[in-house]
Amino acid sequence: MMIESEKDMPDTDYEDPLFCGLFDRTITSIPQNVSKPAAAAIPAAANPGRWIEMPRMPIPTAESGVIECSGKLHVIGGYARQNVNSAFHQVYDPASGAWELKAPIPFACNHLSLAVVGGRIYSFGGFIEQNRCPHSKCFVYDADADVWESLPNLVRPRGAISAVAIDGLIHLVGGRDVRSLDWHEVFDPRTGKYRILEGMRGSTPTQPFAGQRCHMGVVVVDGQIHAVGGRKDSYDFNTGLHAVYSPKADSWSFRRPLPTPRSGVCSAYVGGKIVVFGGEAPGLVFAANEGYDPTTDQWETLAPMPVPRHGLHGATTAVIDGKVHVPGGAPITGGSVQSAYHDAFTLD
Repeated sequence: MMIESEKDMPDTDYEDPLFCGLFDRTITSIPQNVSKPAAAAIPAAANPGRWIEMPRMPIPTAESGVIECSGKLHVIGGYARQNVNSAFHQVYDPASGAWELKAPIPFACNHLSLAVVGGRIYSFGGFIEQNRCPHSKCFVYDADADVWESLPNLVRPRGAISAVAIDGLIHLVGGRDVRSLDWHEVFDPRTGKYRILEGMRGSTPTQPFAGQRCHMGVVVVDGQIHAVGGRKDSYDFNTGLHAVYSPKADSWSFRRPLPTPRSGVCSAYVGGKIVVFGGEAPGLVFAANEGYDPTTDQWETLAPMPVPRHGLHGATTAVIDGKVHVPGGAPITGGSVQSAYHDAFTLD
């Protein structure tokens, strides 16, 4: 038989307030200016931009590396021609409006990550099965000589890394081995050495694992890395997280989240805005296109994708002469269909 202590017995002479502080009995109403206001509806941009259909790719491709180098668009590896591992290297020249095939990457894979330093394309990791089984191989491509060379392997193999170049160094953030990761390394092309940094973690106890992500959009603005959206392990756990890394402070901070949480997004910095479009969630490929102004910390809606897609890696897009080129990608969730569709978004 349970006997209640005197301490547990309710005080029948005391009338509890409608609201009560846990440790402070003087709190009897909702404290003001403590909780943040609910997010306002995302406004439509005064200039929503527009989409332009471009010459189609030679080979339908998805989960490939995409990047701009010396004014040309490069699409490398990925799912193609009924194979999850391809070595195709498709290059588009905006000056001629023509595609051509260049030297294939030495190791066929998908979900590889690309960055450019000094007119050379650097490739890091990827998967050798469909969105799994990471490898550590890395390569560099000389666009003038049309030649690939091997680089030192990744210290920690993974695929779906986000790679960006700042001041001649390449930052490798996030990715996945068997789960999403908060890893962050820096590769120095001059020395061929990797330096492991602290993970993509917040500065407060409530943000310890904020950076465990892959399939996100990453861009550089004013020397800082913006990592937007993505997923934690699978697209069942998409996030709108928007974290910013300062190399000078060697720390992460947080900005206003992506309004539409999704992964497999495309992203770019153009016209003073970060644009994030496409992506996937269970049963859905997004047409949504949302723009972020780093000076105001505000998002707005832009012109949606005419052909929604996901599954572009590396830089995820290539910005050339103010146009954000989006080559290929997957028009349905997963990897069962690839596209040769090529369009470009512009704010002009």
